[in-house]
Amino acid sequence: MMTSVNSNNCQSYPKALTVILIVMFCTTLLPTAYGQSKADFASFHVFVANQQDTGKHSGYYLCSWENEVPHSLPIIRSLAHHAAIVWIDPKVPYETNLPGLTMVKANNLWKCSPNALPLVASRNMIGSSLVVSAPTLPWLLQALTEAGNAIDILQLDSMSASAHVRCIKPNAFATLMHHKGISFIDFAATPHTEIGIIGYDRTFHGINAVDYAIPGATGKNIVVGIKEQMVEQADLDLYKRILPSGLAANNVTNHATVVASIVGGAGNSFYDGRGIAYQCKFFPSSFGNLFADDFGVLNANAVSVQNHSYGTVIQPFYGAEALSYDAQTWRNKNIVHVFSAGNMGQGTAPLGPYANLQGFANITGNFKAAKNIITVGAISNKDIIADESSAGPLFDGRIAPQLIALGPSGTSDAAAIVSGTVAVMQQVFADSNGGALPPASLVKALLYNTATDVHQPGIDYKTGYGLADSYAAIVSLQQKRYWQDLMVPGVTRVFPIQVPQNAIRLKATISWTDSNATVNTNQALINDLDFEIFHSASGTVYQPWILNPFPNADSLKQSAKRGRDSLNTAEQITIQNPPVGEYQLRVKASKIVSASVPFHVAWQIDTTNSFQFTSPQHPSDMNRLEKATASLRWQSTPADAQAKGQLSVSYNRGASWQLVADAVLLSAAKFEWPIKDTAAVISFRMQTGFGNFYSKEVVLSNLTNFQFSFNCTDSLGIVWNSHPFATAYQIYTLTDSPYLKLLLTTTDTVAVVQKGNLYSPVFAVQPLLNNQLPASRSLAKNADFSGVNCFYTAINYNLLDNNVIRLITSLSTNFGVDSVSFEQVNQAGELLKILNTQKVAAPNSNYETTTNSTTTGTVYFRSRIRLQNGKSVYTNTIAVITSGQKILLAFPNPAPANGSLQLRLQQGVPYSSRLQLLDISGRLLQQFDGVPFSLSTKGLPAG
Repeated sequence: MMTSVNSNNCQSYPKALTVILIVMFCTTLLPTAYGQSKADFASFHVFVANQQDTGKHSGYYLCSWENEVPHSLPIIRSLAHHAAIVWIDPKVPYETNLPGLTMVKANNLWKCSPNALPLVASRNMIGSSLVVSAPTLPWLLQALTEAGNAIDILQLDSMSASAHVRCIKPNAFATLMHHKGISFIDFAATPHTEIGIIGYDRTFHGINAVDYAIPGATGKNIVVGIKEQMVEQADLDLYKRILPSGLAANNVTNHATVVASIVGGAGNSFYDGRGIAYQCKFFPSSFGNLFADDFGVLNANAVSVQNHSYGTVIQPFYGAEALSYDAQTWRNKNIVHVFSAGNMGQGTAPLGPYANLQGFANITGNFKAAKNIITVGAISNKDIIADESSAGPLFDGRIAPQLIALGPSGTSDAAAIVSGTVAVMQQVFADSNGGALPPASLVKALLYNTATDVHQPGIDYKTGYGLADSYAAIVSLQQKRYWQDLMVPGVTRVFPIQVPQNAIRLKATISWTDSNATVNTNQALINDLDFEIFHSASGTVYQPWILNPFPNADSLKQSAKRGRDSLNTAEQITIQNPPVGEYQLRVKASKIVSASVPFHVAWQIDTTNSFQFTSPQHPSDMNRLEKATASLRWQSTPADAQAKGQLSVSYNRGASWQLVADAVLLSAAKFEWPIKDTAAVISFRMQTGFGNFYSKEVVLSNLTNFQFSFNCTDSLGIVWNSHPFATAYQIYTLTDSPYLKLLLTTTDTVAVVQKGNLYSPVFAVQPLLNNQLPASRSLAKNADFSGVNCFYTAINYNLLDNNVIRLITSLSTNFGVDSVSFEQVNQAGELLKILNTQKVAAPNSNYETTTNSTTTGTVYFRSRIRLQNGKSVYTNTIAVITSGQKILLAFPNPAPANGSLQLRLQQGVPYSSRLQLLDISGRLLQQFDGVPFSLSTKGLPAG
């Protein structure tokens, strides 16, 4: 009698037989793509039950077979290509005498993750946090219930049938591991943020071109999830765009705020505070939960892309968290999860097939081994691939990271750039598709297909498909250079394209969302689609690029070669100098387990001798205060890879040109131009063998800078430097909107703002130019944090010898001010006498006087600022404690018992003087070689 199990659905189990397959890696195993003829039981000897284990055997067996998997053996989880763990109900007869099938009883160590297995015998379990999984949620709940008070349940993830628990009793780990319903157990890792970056450069990835060359591409109506710690809701660039969230962390961090700003900062603070999706909204959640967030909550808040700029330790296996993300994205195919690859690029995997290989397989966190996510590595703003940026392969030879992006000191911000790009792509697609979001597989196909090849030719384990190009990906989406279809078993899908005569490259990338694998599996891919390009005229078939996943550094460094990809959920084909004619993009299924699998193919044909400047786009790209050089960037496809051009600049709108560089390599796509200290309208020209090409005109000038001249109860004064091309100036403020709004326009370089109900202390100034070109806006400033008060910045004093007091008042502006008076007042603010009055004269802003008519104790002073309109304003009152004409002042008097006695010497008397403390009868109590500022009265008698 033989009974089969539906291996495609882990939720469905017959009562007669249940088979459970768990993954355990051995360093001797090779990735499946390079195959094994037969599983070697010696590789898994640690899982073979001994006599003691057999006595309490729960029905688990270690199996191996030759050639094909026996149809009667329903594999749910595999150890290798020809080995598995199965569970057979001892009450039900099962035919084990099958040709080529070997079966031995197994212990429970196969349930341990690779990280947990070495620690089982040595680690103190009390207080340990564990991640446990079961084939189904009911099995998990039963196991947790039966564990009783040995554990605390911290988090339950129904999507992956997993839980995060804490061990309360010493037997907790063993209780869970020996429970027949538990199929996976791991020590929980602690999340941490990846390093933040400096050097954010909006010329990278064509971000500034997205702003100014694609109107309306802003991320509007898209909600981006920020999963880590809480962002600062009062931040100028995130103001009023953080949605309330029951999943948010309590701890506010600068890291989360910076990441959110790069994703979609409003740019209120300045141009560099503007993220890619600057009109998106944010939904915060906490990385305290490493499983995928409840999709019901995400969906209710319209979250369509979630950024994850954090990691744990290097975990080279498909853990419960990876399963959780794949299960969520398989059921909800529009959501995109973007992860930082990690900053452990010089680290090594502690175990698995790639153990101890320097510089490889060091992605941080098993959740980044999910198939349906994007992981992002880092490149510096000097175009250097960061050594610290984590690299692949993943445990089964898959490519990771898939992309790299700008991150001079880490991968956190690199992930944020890709998340922001995804948000804009989702918005652009929704705008032309009735509000519907694009499938995640379409977004990924476009991102991978438009990425710029860097590091080494073709795909590689350090940079994946290349450097993300936000501008190119969005343009490709707008131009609908993609094909979508549904794959079913036994069918080949064909899409014809015509390659013109001047084509220099044909590039196409397929992507699909795959169903989740089983936890701790040796190979994650379930539905394996095959992609190829067929040239009709010649009959040539072009296969995708694949990497050598053999666990050896020399193998992993090899350049990509063509072949069948049986590992990844994305495959890419490029054809250099493709012959003219019709080509067919073909997709078929090598293995398809699901009823159907939707897929997307992005394609592009690059033609020879094209050129386009993508930067500069805006005068803020030329800010001398931030950077001495401007990054000129372009896209070009010269027929000759070594072709050079002549770069020139014009300061008079093209009337004449000055040579910048005589032989610029066009394929470099970048030139650093030293910014000239001048005011002009400039543009750049690239002269090539196939034509002359021109950049946008931009204004080169000093950044507009403003100051607050006064900040009074009813009004605020602003003054700024003039712009050489300005006809007027616009004053912006941050009020009831998330974005700066126009408050007023003036032709002057000063403005007075009347405070009203909608008053905000945040302002910025932008010139309006006579040449109709955009101008750089000033930084936004907060008047309340500027140090400016009502016509003054501060009143201070210096205590001179013999207790002469020098009073100093600093005005914030001379404009409209007649005089400054110094007054002595009492504690209640009543005038005692006027010490001095001085007329205000430009450019002096500091006024001072001295007085020696001080009394013992505290005296109070202020200044009265008389305005030219006859009104007066007053500074704050300052208090000065002096000994007056006495040499020494002791206070309080009387002094409290067991308290402190404060001492003040007359200014000019050295503190090295000897001090004696006497009682009322003249008896010496204490003596000091120097005068302290205070002394304790503890133990001193009264009197």
